Amino acid sequence: MLAALLAAGVAAMALQTAAAAAETPKADHQPYMHGYNVDQIKSWSPETDRFAKYFRSRVPLAERIPAFAPTQANPALSAEPQVMNLSADYDKEAFFEAYRYNDSFSRNLLNFWQYTDLYGSWHGLPVDGSSVTNPEFGVINLPNPAYTDAAHRNGVLSLGGWFWPRAGQNFSDWVEKKPDGSFPVADKMIEMAQYFGFDGYFINQEASISKENAQKLMEMIKYLRAKAPEGFHLQWYDSLSVDGRVSYVNGFSSSNAPWIVDNGVPVNNSIFMNYAWNETRLANAHAYAQSLGLDPYKVLFAGTENDKYGYNPPYDPRWIFPAGKAPKSGWALFGTDMVWNKAPNKFDPNVQEEVFRRERVYWSGPNQDPTRTGRTLTTGCSPYPDQGVPNNPTEYRCWDGVAHFIPERSVIGSYPFLSSFNTGHGTAFFLDGEISSAKEWNNAGIQDILPSWQWWAKSAGTGAPLAASFDYGTAYDGGSSLKVSGNLGAANPTDLRLFKTKLAISNDVNLSIMYKSDAAGTPTHMKAALLFEDQPDRFEYIDIGSSDTAGWNTKTLSLGAYSGRTLATIGLHFASAGTVDYRMNIGRMAVTKGASEQPAAPADLKIDEAYVKGNQAELFVSWTWNPDHAAYYDLYRIKPDGNKEAIGRIMDEVYYVKSLERIGSEAETTIELVAVGPDGTRSSAVQTKLKWD
Repeated sequence: MLAALLAAGVAAMALQTAAAAAETPKADHQPYMHGYNVDQIKSWSPETDRFAKYFRSRVPLAERIPAFAPTQANPALSAEPQVMNLSADYDKEAFFEAYRYNDSFSRNLLNFWQYTDLYGSWHGLPVDGSSVTNPEFGVINLPNPAYTDAAHRNGVLSLGGWFWPRAGQNFSDWVEKKPDGSFPVADKMIEMAQYFGFDGYFINQEASISKENAQKLMEMIKYLRAKAPEGFHLQWYDSLSVDGRVSYVNGFSSSNAPWIVDNGVPVNNSIFMNYAWNETRLANAHAYAQSLGLDPYKVLFAGTENDKYGYNPPYDPRWIFPAGKAPKSGWALFGTDMVWNKAPNKFDPNVQEEVFRRERVYWSGPNQDPTRTGRTLTTGCSPYPDQGVPNNPTEYRCWDGVAHFIPERSVIGSYPFLSSFNTGHGTAFFLDGEISSAKEWNNAGIQDILPSWQWWAKSAGTGAPLAASFDYGTAYDGGSSLKVSGNLGAANPTDLRLFKTKLAISNDVNLSIMYKSDAAGTPTHMKAALLFEDQPDRFEYIDIGSSDTAGWNTKTLSLGAYSGRTLATIGLHFASAGTVDYRMNIGRMAVTKGASEQPAAPADLKIDEAYVKGNQAELFVSWTWNPDHAAYYDLYRIKPDGNKEAIGRIMDEVYYVKSLERIGSEAETTIELVAVGPDGTRSSAVQTKLKWD
């Protein structure tokens, strides 16, 4: 079934290409990702793979904190079932053009990593050198490294893709076995994953092959599983029988179990069960997995098809998660990018709020509140006549929200923690609260850890709580800030929960909050709101007071009074005795321990290549990477007036600048690089020059 959906996606992409390409035309030398055929796989090396060094993820996989039910949006939910999110990334300009980052705000970004355990980039890419008019598509496709960066920052594994069939290729070549017992393709799959920094593969073998090749495929996957490093994950799509025929089990039984464990030998780590499951099949799958000694919540993933059906899939997720009973399996979500892909005018930067609404509905439920999940129509839900009609006000009426079944996860268990509420794209780029670049941009790889709940705002009074959102017109660092707004008065004191944590507090721990004020001496009507594990239902409040200056203010609060306790939630409290038309932008929150440590300055900054066309230049920049101290690197150009313009941010040692504009008649432009530590502390700068002649 996934094969048919990919074919449909090719046709749909043809209709979208003109609008997208007109918005962000490909630069002459811009690096882009590609797929791989068997010859390219067997001979692969980073030295011969064009642009390979520009598509590495270097962000380590964060460790998630243990589940803590008392601070969950729904304390009754089990944290055991895992979630696979198989989704397109930014969406491509065309099938030949998949970028790590680009100069457009209107792209698909994921703001809800807290509900995902495995992420797979779902896209097809032509092999390098393929014909534009008759492209050959790769069997192996890499995950977008920017999405891998974001996934790892949130404790999520990122998987590449294997998709068969592909025209013009001989399957026997893929399962070649050497006399020494090795499988060349498997060896290269491991090598590529390690070089590019991702965690395994989603294997979609969705065309019949010979019984002999099926046996070789199983043997190769066993070899791959045994040789891969710890933490490597292989997920199998329920599509192929052990004798090589396409056969959808729509569950888990003796028919497809050998693709997970064969006569006691591990094969794949997990299985994406095809969509046509029902309550009986799920119950049988759960029992059969347990009979084999397998964890149903980590091995079995019942598929939900959102790419085709949107918010109204024909197989009810409540069968996976029956009310009042133990869940039956994990959950696989296919096509969650439909919140962007099926939105009206999705390339228009002025209407992206509708995309954000659709995303909140999908993850947090129709009320866009993870504490009030559940469908708003309870009978006659599937299928619906309005399926596939984007922006129908009732299109999500039968969708419960992922948060209805899955509790939020978090990685905030160590120091320092910092978030500038940067979602990974913007209509401008801000540094220190000012616009540093007025250009649109997208880069999922520099997305911050975002709020664990979007949005959990409650009032103890009779009035509606204040509303929270991401503000792309005001930011302290990156492209967005947290905005809290509405009428505030005695009837609606508001508690806004933001981050789920597990932080051991000592005397040297501080909480800092960066916020924006219209004038000095203005009351903030704001307090820090903290929940601790020993009293998870009782907020501790610390007053922020009044602003010290117009513009951005930093309030640093010592948490030493809570030494010995474990911080479980960070939030904000808003209250006013009199009614005010309230708006507050939060540009950054950080929890730090002890003194800051300045990162070492980068070394060996240089421009490897520069391509100048008129008053525009493409740059390929590199430096020596020091991951022990830097959370990322910031790249600037120094303008003739001495101000800095942001031109790049990355956790890597190379960067491609798509378009550096010459200002006036400047003969040369200074390029500057700093390393930025985990607590936001910047190193001293290093510089190099671009000479325009």
